[in-house]
Amino acid sequence: MRVLDIRRGDSVQRIVTYLTEAEVERLRGLPPEGVIGVLHERQTLQVNAVFREFLHAAIAQCAPRDPAMRELAAVQGDGRMVYVDSRVPESIQPVPEEDVLGWFLVRAGHIVEGSYLPNPGHRMQGTHGLSAAIAAMRPAMAAELLRRETS
Repeated sequence: MRVLDIRRGDSVQRIVTYLTEAEVERLRGLPPEGVIGVLHERQTLQVNAVFREFLHAAIAQCAPRDPAMRELAAVQGDGRMVYVDSRVPESIQPVPEEDVLGWFLVRAGHIVEGSYLPNPGHRMQGTHGLSAAIAAMRPAMAAELLRRETS
């Protein structure tokens, strides 16, 4: 994560992004989907809703292709599979709602395509820090933004 100080009139906004300088340059600026949010006093993060939707879209598309997710689905068989933010230590049970990113539907050991349901109670900045999903989905999100730029 990078924090950029952006001057707006007489004030400075602290913008948090997952994009590298080179990616921002190739994109010819910082798109809304690249802005995680605004960092305020006491390091509180005001999350950008456009980014949140973009992150969940990346999860919906990429997570079902992840070998570890497929293995979990095969073991589970049927039902609802919880997608937990990996920032949470494994020793914490039950997982707090703020650390559940969403759920996938599993049928016959396979994740049902298009079944991802984001958790509206997930917090990007929780008790255990900033969401680890941002780093995990970063390559896919950056690639999608660059693809859009060249289309």
